[in-house]
Amino acid sequence: MTRAQILFLAFVLVYESVHPKPCERNEKPPDGCTCSKYEGKQYYVTIKCVNKGESPRSDTIPSMPNNTYQLIIQGFRFINVTKKTFGNLRRLSSLHVLNLLDNNIITISHDALSELKHLKELEISWEIQVNRREISEMLSYITRNITFIKFSHNAWDQPPDFAGLWNATLRNLTLSYNHFTALEGSNYSSLNQLRKLDVSYNGITENGNNFTGLENINELVLDGNWFKEFPKFCDYKFSNLSTISFKNNKLTEFRSTYFQCLTNLQALNLNGHAIRKLYNNTFTNLTSLRQLYIKRLAGQLSHIEPEAFKSNSLQELRFSYNGFFFSDFPKETLVMFKYCPKLTLLDISANHLKLKENELTKMIKNLKNVTTLIIRNTGLHYLPRNLTRHLPMLRKLDASDNYLNGSWDGNSVFGNVPSLQYLDLSKNYIERITEHNFPLTLLNGLDEGGLDLSYNKLSCNCDDALWFYNWMHANEKKLSHVENTTCRLNVPLDASTRNLFYLTEKELCPMNPAVFIAIVSSGTALLVIFITFAALYKLRWHIRHWLYVIKYKNKGYEIIPDDPDFKYDVFLVYADEDTKFIFDIVVPYLEGKGCSLCVRCRDFEIGKLYCDNIVDNMNLSRRILLILSNNFAKSKWCEFQMNFAYNRCLDEKINNIIVAVWEEISYKYLSNTLKVLLTSYDYALWSKSDATGRSLFWGKILRKLQFQSGDTECANGLLGVLQ
Repeated sequence: MTRAQILFLAFVLVYESVHPKPCERNEKPPDGCTCSKYEGKQYYVTIKCVNKGESPRSDTIPSMPNNTYQLIIQGFRFINVTKKTFGNLRRLSSLHVLNLLDNNIITISHDALSELKHLKELEISWEIQVNRREISEMLSYITRNITFIKFSHNAWDQPPDFAGLWNATLRNLTLSYNHFTALEGSNYSSLNQLRKLDVSYNGITENGNNFTGLENINELVLDGNWFKEFPKFCDYKFSNLSTISFKNNKLTEFRSTYFQCLTNLQALNLNGHAIRKLYNNTFTNLTSLRQLYIKRLAGQLSHIEPEAFKSNSLQELRFSYNGFFFSDFPKETLVMFKYCPKLTLLDISANHLKLKENELTKMIKNLKNVTTLIIRNTGLHYLPRNLTRHLPMLRKLDASDNYLNGSWDGNSVFGNVPSLQYLDLSKNYIERITEHNFPLTLLNGLDEGGLDLSYNKLSCNCDDALWFYNWMHANEKKLSHVENTTCRLNVPLDASTRNLFYLTEKELCPMNPAVFIAIVSSGTALLVIFITFAALYKLRWHIRHWLYVIKYKNKGYEIIPDDPDFKYDVFLVYADEDTKFIFDIVVPYLEGKGCSLCVRCRDFEIGKLYCDNIVDNMNLSRRILLILSNNFAKSKWCEFQMNFAYNRCLDEKINNIIVAVWEEISYKYLSNTLKVLLTSYDYALWSKSDATGRSLFWGKILRKLQFQSGDTECANGLLGVLQ
């Protein structure tokens, strides 16, 4: 371990000792309570205490760790809630959020929460027996720093009185899932700081509502009520109202008159209404509109007029899960989004886009400012050409859950400019990912986690997957849901899948049996060729010798009898290294005795092949004198000449070879032929120090030179040995 690593480890240990994890401090939560880190607060925790029927009824909440930011108390049978109930929490300065859920509260004292001075958020829900009047009195004594209150699922038909909070900083009030039948603004008029009011999922209708007192509201949530008409906001001055959520009510149409007086409205949610038709200029009066949600219209929508979404301010349109058939739309009106020039996000998921390519192009080509396009589950079989050229600002494309097979030309669809940062093509039918349909300019331009190809039909075939497999491993951080990016083996009856990323390259590209056979066959052939060439090289002198033998036999080689027509008496065969001995001793002595010698370095014809010189001059010589030595035994040329002499001896059946040993030959240099010569034939042995030995040496050679060719006894003996 390096010094830097040791220092870093020491720093981590010291830091963790000074800053322990939120739920690992010395103080532990009470029995039956769990601890988790509070979202957005590094050193604070959420303590959740749930009674599953095992804890006895108690009048007090036990002490909590000092870093408790949120406390959830659920399922306890308090019945009567008083200041004593929260006595153990009054010094807990970190406690900012208190949730009391389904605790069977019947009564609550006015000062029950008066000592929780740091409380910012309060929820009392699922308490159907609690007295609403007592809640109103309790609110008069709660801290003025409270910013959020939620009373939900309490079965109230009227809200409590909030007059006691007239000087509080309450900004967010939720009264959802009660039994209100009307919205009376005066109930909230004392809440000067209130900005968001949520009365969703009550029983409020369009009758008897009075919004007076809510003029300062920024956000109004009316979801899940019984409105058959949109509220008449024109009767009130909502100068600050910027968001209305009106989903899951009972409207059957959206009239442009509904929105005449909401000039400052920026976000409108109209999800979940059974409307049949969208009319031109429905939202034109909303001159500040930025976000429009029209989703899940119960499958009733059958017609959209061309300018239904017309808006010069709209930036985000979510028109999804409506089952609308764009293919049934009049082709001349496919330009509906043309009238939203500032649109940056378009979501038309879960509709039907079974359009021809030119029709789909016509519908989207005017979206010059769109950065996010979501066309999930629209029945698409293709991506249109020039997609990014028509949508030059496009950064995120979600075309998941369609029928795309990846057969497009990537450069034609995505262009050469890497504009896309996020591409979701999961749950499609893509089989191959190559540089052709996913060019590198596209892939390399994606952000971290910007490519999702999970749940496709990718092939595990090496040719189909290897290119993308290598890219995946080089760009792992760009992949999303890599654990679900699977491929299928091209094996009959095998429907199982493999995780493409975690395959090894050997598993992805196993050896093809045909390739294996080809490699083995090629290797065997190369080995045979190598052995053949090695054998030819080793036997090259023998081969050359037999080639010359065949050559001269084909020329009509004739045995020359022992007559005076020979040009030379003796043909000398010796090693180059023994030249001094030859010219200093052998040549002078024999020529002094009247012998005619053929010595290669003196008598060979200039310009003639060396082999031809040997053969021709040997045929012109009566005898062949072999001067054996270690150098002779090692020389391939000497071996060639000796073999040719043997061949001549065999063909002529005349012993015309004379063997003289110039020096003792080492056993390691002895060839089979030399062994035969030295063990089966009388040879002359040279003596370097003994004059008598040298006399015997010359005597044997001279006797051999005087031996007549017609005297065949010795010849037959040597021939027998050689044969």
